Amino acid sequence: MNLQTLFLEQILAQSSLGGHASDVWLVNTISGEYIVRSSGVDESVDAPFLWVCRNLFGIELSRTYDIERINHFLQQTTTKICVPNVLSKGLIDGRRFVIVEKMKGSPLDFLNKPAEMMKEFGRTIGEIHAREFYECGAPNGIFRYTLRDFPRKLTNTICNLSSRYYLSNDTVTKMTEYYCSLASKLPVPKSASYIMLDMDPRQFLADEKRVRAIVDTEAYVIGPREFELSALECSLDQFGADNFMTGYRSVLPFPDLTPVRDVYRFMFYLMEIKGPSVDKV
Repeated sequence: MNLQTLFLEQILAQSSLGGHASDVWLVNTISGEYIVRSSGVDESVDAPFLWVCRNLFGIELSRTYDIERINHFLQQTTTKICVPNVLSKGLIDGRRFVIVEKMKGSPLDFLNKPAEMMKEFGRTIGEIHAREFYECGAPNGIFRYTLRDFPRKLTNTICNLSSRYYLSNDTVTKMTEYYCSLASKLPVPKSASYIMLDMDPRQFLADEKRVRAIVDTEAYVIGPREFELSALECSLDQFGADNFMTGYRSVLPFPDLTPVRDVYRFMFYLMEIKGPSVDKV
């Protein structure tokens, strides 16, 4: 990919950093290092995760410029973690690109991490969740609905994912009726927050002492904080979970995940973001 038209200065070197639903490059110019991001999908691409993005929360990952709004919100919400500034935006052959700051830190997982690191990370997520909304949907405001509609929409989503993507999977189809019944009986969320729909340690950078930066924000939506916390706990060991909750509770009460955990874990499996096999859901 020739990214030169996005820069006034000559590109000295560029390398692909891969990505999941995004394409990401590291670019060097005489002024420094930059990260270039662009969605790796468009509106014609179909997959369970993308279906949920579009139909349950109303976001389209090809709208790469929305990252600027999300990052600005996160910067205003928490001071405990770095969020990259969007430095410029541009088009190449009709495809949207953003140039963002290169964040310091290394990729991480959340296992065997220092207590204080996980406490501070808990405080960070607590600060983000402390900004409450009373509707779910897209951060850009194009798609919103009331909290009382969430259990019904979640139930419909589970049924649609099963019939659309798992019709030949007998195990999933047999379990769908049970989980749709559970979802329909979920309590109405008390509030919604900015949550990362694909919450995973790969979305962050860290050093030996702290989680330093969020680097992938394209799949932030407004939804129940229990959804994000249920995904996060799948990546934590017990020591990390205990310290994360201690930090979180210094900002907000930690919600009881028991009523929603099973349904959300089944959703993660259907979305192909968590769970190696349906037997472990």
